[in-house]
Amino acid sequence: MKRLYLIYLLVGLIGLFLIIVGLMTWQNRENQTTINTTSIKTSKTETPPITYPKATTYNVPILMYHYIRVAPEGDTLGQGLSVTPENFALQMAWLKTENYASVKVSDLTDPDKKEISKILAEGQKPIAITFDDGYEDAFTAAYPVLKKDGFTGTFYIIRNFVGRSEYMNQTQIDELSSAGMEIGSHSLDHPNLEKLSIDNQKKQIFDSKNSAATFCYPAGKYNNDTVALVKEAGYLTAVTTKSGIANQDSNLFELPRVRIKNGDAKYLKDQLIK
Repeated sequence: MKRLYLIYLLVGLIGLFLIIVGLMTWQNRENQTTINTTSIKTSKTETPPITYPKATTYNVPILMYHYIRVAPEGDTLGQGLSVTPENFALQMAWLKTENYASVKVSDLTDPDKKEISKILAEGQKPIAITFDDGYEDAFTAAYPVLKKDGFTGTFYIIRNFVGRSEYMNQTQIDELSSAGMEIGSHSLDHPNLEKLSIDNQKKQIFDSKNSAATFCYPAGKYNNDTVALVKEAGYLTAVTTKSGIANQDSNLFELPRVRIKNGDAKYLKDQLIK
C-alpha cells in the first residue's frame, strides 16, 4: 500500500512539474511576442509630412474654356466658344510637357497657399483649368483628357440647366466631384446679374451655391452689389472674363482669366508666353 501511495505521489509530482513547465513556456512565448511587437512598433517611425516654404509671389493662369467640340457650321458664336477635342488634347499634352501642374480655383484662397507652394517648390508651374456653363462635352471630351494627363479642372455649373440637352446631368457632375474635380457655381439661369434687382441677384447667387467655394459671373457681368452678395453667400472666390494672369495681388472676387479659343499647342503657348 505504501509503495502504491509513493507511485501516485510520484505521478502527481511529474504531472505538476509538466504543468509548471508548460505554463513557463507559454509565458515566455507571450513575453517574447510582446517584446517583438513592441520592437516593431517602436522601430516604426512615421515620416513627417513635407512642408514647403510659403509662396509669396506667383503667377497662376486661369484658362477659360466653354465647349470642347467641333462647332456646327454657321454657328459663329458657338465657334468662338469651342475648342475641338483634338486641339484640347494637344493643349493639355503641351501643358504636361512644359511642367505645368493644375490647381483648383479655390486653392488660390488658401492663406497658406499649400498647393501653389508645393508646385513651385517642386519646380513646376501652377495653372487652373476652368469650364463654363456645364456642357456635357466637358464630361465626355475634356474630363478623360484631364484624367489621362493628371490635371484637375474647375467646372462652373448653371444649376437650372443640369440635365438639359447638351448639358451634364447630376450623375456626371457627381462623378467629376468624386474624381477630385472642383464644382463651382455659374448661377441658376445665366442672367446678366448687373441688370437684376438685389433680391433677384441674391436668388441666383445663393440658390445655386450648394457646396461650391467658387463663383463665375455669367458672361462676366457684375457690379459691386454682385460681389458683395457673392461674399455674403459664402463663396471664397469668383472669376471674371477679364483678361490677365492671376497672381498674389489679384482680387480673389474678381480673378482674371485667359480665354482659350480653338488652336493647337502653339496657340496655347502664345497665350501664356507673351
